[in-house]
Amino acid sequence: MTRIRGMGRVLLRGQRWWIAYYVKGVEHRESAANVLGRPDAGLSDKDATKALKIRLGEIHGGRWVGPQQDRVTLAELLDALVLDYKNNGRKSLRGLVSHLTPLRAAFPLDAAIHITEVRVEKYKSERLATRKPATVNRELAALRRAFALAVRQRRISSAPHIETLQENNARQGFAEPADFEGIVGHLPDYLQDFARFAYASGWRKGELKTLEWSAVDRDNTRVVLKREHSKNGDPRVIPLVGELREIIERLRERREYKTPTGETAVSLYVFHRTGQPIGDFRKAWATACIAAGFGVPKIARNGAPVLGAEGEPVLRGSLIFHDLRRSAVRNLDRDGITQSVAMAITGHKTASVYRRYRIVNEDDIRAALERVQTGNRARKVVRLAKPVAV
Repeated sequence: MTRIRGMGRVLLRGQRWWIAYYVKGVEHRESAANVLGRPDAGLSDKDATKALKIRLGEIHGGRWVGPQQDRVTLAELLDALVLDYKNNGRKSLRGLVSHLTPLRAAFPLDAAIHITEVRVEKYKSERLATRKPATVNRELAALRRAFALAVRQRRISSAPHIETLQENNARQGFAEPADFEGIVGHLPDYLQDFARFAYASGWRKGELKTLEWSAVDRDNTRVVLKREHSKNGDPRVIPLVGELREIIERLRERREYKTPTGETAVSLYVFHRTGQPIGDFRKAWATACIAAGFGVPKIARNGAPVLGAEGEPVLRGSLIFHDLRRSAVRNLDRDGITQSVAMAITGHKTASVYRRYRIVNEDDIRAALERVQTGNRARKVVRLAKPVAV
């Protein structure tokens, strides 16, 4: 047994090093290996002393939880994170559950304090063999939030440092007005105004799906997106002018629909299909993109193109519906709308995310350079001759 004056002591019991310390006059003992997250084999008295100092630092810093944290599993931390999302009504709950699935499979019965930085790095490597960095990052972010919540709830005393991966696959898709019109022409009728409103306003697909007529003024002059339907949690108001008002006026005329029994009913939702909110339309969107000439070969995980029954490459749409949001941001920026006003329209909460959506292509750069050079030519003046001294 080695005593550390005023701190506690380390003890060797058989082949295992233990530490002992006092909290409010009560002695606590635990394995040094548990504190360090390492096997007992190979530990020395210096390692045990380090473990003791870690615990004493937690006690003096008000972060001490106690030996019971050894029994807290990672699965319990992930369950607590899901409960936190449910209690706070987070709209991303469904996505979170999906991101937690591979974590549960990788660490099914592991104690949370045994999830070290080394094990996280190994998890990254294994996942990157079959998944893109962006997908792995969503999982790592969920793991980091689970640990942070557990520390706040004093279930564990500390969390591993989890670094996300660098992402180089940010989408750059957008549709020019003429290209967009070509795609819309191939969409089903119930999706055409849905797409037009998204392209003009930059609103998210989920926000439009849940938009109710109670949010629209009777004279079709403004729309108020409720807090519970806004992804960023803030209510949003936009005046209905120009094409946006025309869209709403058309949809108000089509508000009535026939029920399966032949009765006439009125839709609760602005955008609907026989009274029901618009569901998943990815297939219809991809079909319209391909028909309008925006199709690219579908690539398998091994890098080879996917072939159909007749040996022809299978196409997929080169644009996704969310690219309309990027297009709206770009159009607002090109028309000289200030960033603060544009963010109020589209619902971007942070300037950094808005700037990521503000896509600039080669045509934008060419037009800017032409304007600058035209201005330079206009500013040229004939240099006056140097006056002669008399």
